[in-house]
Amino acid sequence: MTVDFLKSVLVGICLAAPIGPVVITVMQKSLSYGRETGLKAAMGCAVMDTVYATLSFIALAFIKGFLDQHKLLIAILGGCVIIALGIIMFLSDPYKNVRSDKETGNRAFWQVALIILTNPGSILYDFTVCTFFGLQARNWELLLLAAGVFLGELIFWLLFTWIFGRVRRSLSKETLVKLSKASGLVLLICGIVIMLRGIL
Repeated sequence: MTVDFLKSVLVGICLAAPIGPVVITVMQKSLSYGRETGLKAAMGCAVMDTVYATLSFIALAFIKGFLDQHKLLIAILGGCVIIALGIIMFLSDPYKNVRSDKETGNRAFWQVALIILTNPGSILYDFTVCTFFGLQARNWELLLLAAGVFLGELIFWLLFTWIFGRVRRSLSKETLVKLSKASGLVLLICGIVIMLRGIL
């Protein structure tokens, strides 16, 4: 069981690592509002990934069937959420946010959780990674594997937000504005791609 637990930690790291809407959002929160808010946003990812990984351990076939039946609706909803967040980021003033530090961590948490909840790509990726590692569990073993996934996510996001939280104060106003707008544009593109992939 120790080997399976270590595998579940690797699953958590693999689920957090890919560059996409979630990583971009956490990066923007860390740069604009600091490490604490960035980490709270990352915890939205960690919690949702752990939930989906746990479901994958016990009900892989059910999850796949649900996604197939609701692929278009989930793609449209997920795309709209990411596009909206991208527009908000593009229009925001990150330099003002650095001075005020008034962004609430709870809102950042739910923003990231909502991205994963409505993003079929995230769900499918979680499903694929869990299947690749071949982890299955029953009874108390399921809780141990879920804890391993969350621990892997926590390790990754602590390091990630620490790096971006440390460099935020050394960035100029112009650099922060450019990074925020670039993050918003990438999120906007990701949302459009997700919608198109679901429709086509």
